[in-house]
Amino acid sequence: MNIKYSIDYTWKDDEYETPGISKDLQKILKKINNLDKLSYLDVGCGNGSITKKISFFFKKATGIDLSQAGIEQAKKENKENINFLHTSLEEIIEQKNKFDFVSAIEVIEHQYDPFLFIEQLSKVTEDNGYVIISTPYHGYLKNLLISLLGKMDRHFTALWKHGHIKFFSVKTLKDLILGSKTIYGKNIYKPNFEIVKIYFSGRFFPLSHSMIFLLRKKSPTL
Repeated sequence: MNIKYSIDYTWKDDEYETPGISKDLQKILKKINNLDKLSYLDVGCGNGSITKKISFFFKKATGIDLSQAGIEQAKKENKENINFLHTSLEEIIEQKNKFDFVSAIEVIEHQYDPFLFIEQLSKVTEDNGYVIISTPYHGYLKNLLISLLGKMDRHFTALWKHGHIKFFSVKTLKDLILGSKTIYGKNIYKPNFEIVKIYFSGRFFPLSHSMIFLLRKKSPTL
């Protein structure tokens, strides 16, 4: 395997994470029964800080990232015995590995093809399994306030290496996940997720840092 991806993951956990998101994820997971019997995959785990804070809910946990530096840092002080792997989502699919619970925390906004990314998440999730997707929240009132305060350039900066290239509202992320016909006037793919609940993290709505979608993969119809 020859995966090259350069990003500095030497940040401290509180600098790497979206403020408060680990605690909010823990609150969500506490409401789901029998997680201690499930396998867990964290896609785009970075330096492993969030993975480590929620892995104890699950029977076994795996974190993957394209950054070798990130995985090396994640493996340090890995008291939770998480299986951190320097690999891609594509390789997990090729190996035909599936998990009961999959997360992509602040990852989808970095994807050139978010449609493909949703399909890939489905392929590594067991039928009736759960998926959590979080991404920065971009609502009308929040973006208007950012503009009025003169912080738009900083918020949507093009100068951040490996920065955000997709900016989702609740509606656009819903349309993506459900394969809405409002996208280009036709279905892009056949959706097989249902949205269980939408949460907001950081600050207070409608100025939240992030939105968290809890999904469940549908069983195939006969």
